[in-house]
Amino acid sequence: MRATTGPYRHPVGMWLVLALILTSVIPPAPSAQWHWPTTGNHDVLRDFRAPLTPWGAGHRGLDLAASSEAVFAPTSGRVSFSGWVVNRPVVTITTDRGHRVSLEPVSTDREPGSRVKAGEPLGLLHAGHCASLCVHMGLRIGDHYRSPKRELGILERAVLLPW
Repeated sequence: MRATTGPYRHPVGMWLVLALILTSVIPPAPSAQWHWPTTGNHDVLRDFRAPLTPWGAGHRGLDLAASSEAVFAPTSGRVSFSGWVVNRPVVTITTDRGHRVSLEPVSTDREPGSRVKAGEPLGLLHAGHCASLCVHMGLRIGDHYRSPKRELGILERAVLLPW
């Protein structure tokens, strides 16, 4: 009977070799396509949580930390809405692809129909959405909400768990 030694015969060595191969084959996470809309650390205070039904409870966006009241356009497009929704100011930018990006509680002096460029000043952030200063950023593609993490370059990789 042959001895089972060496990196390919030992279970730990085999898993180590497999892990090294996979990490060299898996492409890096995509870079950010959009600008971060706030100043300060790029921290997500509350994550996107899709509702179970179209009108069900959920969190249809990301709450992003802010260190000042300045808010910047995350992407280029046209201001399609700026006004009050219930008790908070909201700004919505519609991209050239038809995606709608809403930021709240944000007030702006931009009129609906005006063009904005990614990264330029958009408006002022109001307190009250989070315990600390934050902006809620939502993304709608068609009639569906989706997390804007991919566009901000913070997409997390899926992790496969053992059986």
